Amino acid sequence: MVKSKTNYINRLGTALKEGFVYYCLLTSCITMMFIWYILNSQILDVMDFMGWVFYITSCVSHAACLSLIIYVLYAAIAITSLSKVAKVTMSLLSTFGIILCYINQQVYQIYKFHINGFVINMITGPSASQIFTFDTRLYFLYGFYALIVLAACIGAWRLVGIITQRNIAKGKNIGIALAIILASTLFAHIYHIFASFNQKQSVIVSERLLPYYFPTTSYGFLTETLGLTPPENVNMDFGTSGDMKYPLNPIVTENTDSTRLNILYILLDSWNTRSLTKECMPNIYAYSQDNLYFMNHLSGSNGTRSGVFSLFFSLPSYYWNIAESNHITPVILDVAREQGYTFRNYPGASQLDPPFGRVLFAKEKNVRIDTPGNTVYDRDEQITKDFIADIKSAKNGKEPFFSFLFYDLPHSYEPSPKHKQPFQPAWEYAKYDELNNDTDPVPFWNLYRNTCYQADELIGMVINTLKETGLDKNTMVIITGDHSQEFNENKKNYWGHNGNFSKAQIKVPLIVHIPGKEHKVYNHRTTHYDIIPTTMHNALGVRNPESDYSMGHQLTDTQSRNWHVVGSELNYAFIVDNDTILEKSAEGGLLVYDADMNMVPDYNINIKAFNKAVDKLNRFMK
Repeated sequence: MVKSKTNYINRLGTALKEGFVYYCLLTSCITMMFIWYILNSQILDVMDFMGWVFYITSCVSHAACLSLIIYVLYAAIAITSLSKVAKVTMSLLSTFGIILCYINQQVYQIYKFHINGFVINMITGPSASQIFTFDTRLYFLYGFYALIVLAACIGAWRLVGIITQRNIAKGKNIGIALAIILASTLFAHIYHIFASFNQKQSVIVSERLLPYYFPTTSYGFLTETLGLTPPENVNMDFGTSGDMKYPLNPIVTENTDSTRLNILYILLDSWNTRSLTKECMPNIYAYSQDNLYFMNHLSGSNGTRSGVFSLFFSLPSYYWNIAESNHITPVILDVAREQGYTFRNYPGASQLDPPFGRVLFAKEKNVRIDTPGNTVYDRDEQITKDFIADIKSAKNGKEPFFSFLFYDLPHSYEPSPKHKQPFQPAWEYAKYDELNNDTDPVPFWNLYRNTCYQADELIGMVINTLKETGLDKNTMVIITGDHSQEFNENKKNYWGHNGNFSKAQIKVPLIVHIPGKEHKVYNHRTTHYDIIPTTMHNALGVRNPESDYSMGHQLTDTQSRNWHVVGSELNYAFIVDNDTILEKSAEGGLLVYDADMNMVPDYNINIKAFNKAVDKLNRFMK
C-alpha cells in the first residue's frame, strides 16, 4: 500500500514537472507572438528603452498568466493519473491558444480592438458567409497552418521528455523560470503605476496591444499617500501624433470680436432626468422653459471619466488612453485659446483621479483641479461664489471666457443639513447595505432629490447673475450631466451608475441657452458628441464639417444617432434601434439587452451597420 502510494506520488511529481516545462515553453511561444504584435504595429517610432523593457516584461507576465490556465487544467487531469489524457488536453488547448493569439492580432489590425463578442457574433451568425468571403485555397492554407501548430504542440512533449530526462528541469532551473515570471510581473505592474502617472507615452500606447491586459494604476496612492504631484506638462510637442489624428483637417473659423460668445458649461455629476421638475429643481426647470430643451439626450458613458471626455472631445472615451499618451487636448479648447478666450475650471470634487486636469486641460495655464471645503455643499457653494466673483469682475473685459462648473452634490448623496431638504421621508445617508431588488427606492430617491434641490439653488444663483449682469445676452450656456444615477428603474437591482448602459444610467437632461434662440423642446435623440459641434458653430464660428473633429452633429439636426457608442475602451456598447444595447463586456463577451435591461437571446447583429459604426468609431485612428 505504501509502495503504491509512493509510486503515485512519484508519477504525479514527474507529470507535474513535465507539465511545468511545457508551460514554460508555451509561455515563451506566446511571449514571442506578443512581441510580434508590436513589430507589426504602427507605434515603433514612440518606443524607447524603458518602453521596450516594460512591453517585453508585460509580454512574459501576460503570456504566463494565460498559459497558467492551461497548466492548471493539465494538473487537474494529471492528479487522476490520466497523464496521457492530460498531455493531449494541454496540446489541444495550447494549439487553440496559439491560433487565437494569431487571429486576435489580425482582428486588432482591422478593428483596433481585440477579439470580443461582436467579432464572435459576426463569425458565428447567420450572415457570416456574407461578411467573410474567403477563397477555398485560403481555407486549406490556414487549415494547413493549424495542423502545423497542432503537430508542434504535440511534438513539444518530445522536447519536454529530453529536458526532463537530462535533469535540466531540476529544482534550481525551475526556480529560475519562476523567478523570471514573477520578476517580470512585478516590474511590469510597478513600473506601469509610475509610468502611467507620468504619462510615459511608450508604456501607455504599447499596453493596449496585449489582449485583455490590465496593468496596475494607482493615482490616488501616489497623490494622496506619497504626496506626488502629477506633471502638468511633459517635455514633448503637443498635437497629433502616435495612433490618433484629431482633428482630421485644420479648423477654419469665420468669427469676429462682435460675434464671439462667452461659453459656460454647467455639469451635474450623476444627474437623473426624473429630478428635473418644477418641485425639485425650480431654477433649472424654469430655465428649460425659456431655452432649448432636449428631452432625449444621452451621455457618452455611464461613468464620470468617460462622460466628461465625451463632452469635451466629442469622441468616445475609447480614445482616452490615446489622447493621454499623445498629449492631445480637446479641439474646442485649442480653438478658444487661439481666439483669446480665458479658460477657468471650477471643480466641485478633485479632478486628480480621474486626471481631467492633465488630459482635458493640459494646455491651460494654472488650471484649477480642486476646491477647498469641508463638505460637498461647501465645495459646490465655493465654486458658485468663485464663478460669480470672476464674471462680475470680468464683465466689462474684452476677453471672452470659457468656464466649466462641475457640481458634485447629486453624486454625493450628502445634502447640507443647514439647508432645506423638502423631500421626505428620506434616508439620512446612502444605506448601500440595504439595497436589493425589493428595496423601496422612495427614501433613497428623496435623499438624492434633496441634493439636487440644493444644487439647483446654487445654479439658480449663477443663472440670475448672468441675467443681472447682462452676460446672458452674449453667453452660450450648456447645462447637463456627465451621466445619470439609477434607482432600480429597470427592476434589475441596479443602483447608481457604472452598472449598465440603459437610459437609467446614460440619459441626462440637456438645456442649451444660445442668445437670440427662442424656447423649443426637442424629442429626437441627441448625444454628448453633439454639444461641441453646436458650441463650435454658434460660439466660435467654426465652419468645418462636424466629421472633421467629432462623432456628433448639430444638436438641432434630427438625423439618426443610431449606433451611438458609449463607455470606455474596455467596456463599451452600441445603442441601436429601440434603445437596444449591444454591450462588449470587460471580459470580451457580447451581451444584448432591450431598453429595460432584459436579455435578448439569439440576437443577430446587422453586420453592415456594425461595420459602418466601427469605421466611424475608428475614424480618428491613424
